Amino acid sequence: MQETTLMEQDQPVGEIRNSTSAPAPTMTLCSYGTKLTREELARVATPAATATHKPIPHIAVVDKLIEALSFRQIGVVR
Repeated sequence: MQETTLMEQDQPVGEIRNSTSAPAPTMTLCSYGTKLTREELARVATPAATATHKPIPHIAVVDKLIEALSFRQIGVVR
């Protein structure tokens, strides 16, 4: 892929900068070295969606992973 600079795009730098500051990211899931049960994982709050980011619950990822593994006769035991 060829790299493109602002000068090659003929866009002033001022048009690219965003004057609004975004809120600092926050951590939603940190177990501090311990394991979470699926019930605990299900209680983790999902961050609010934005115009460009649509978060899904952590437990939904785990459930879909377990489902996909089961199609291949692989079971999760713990």
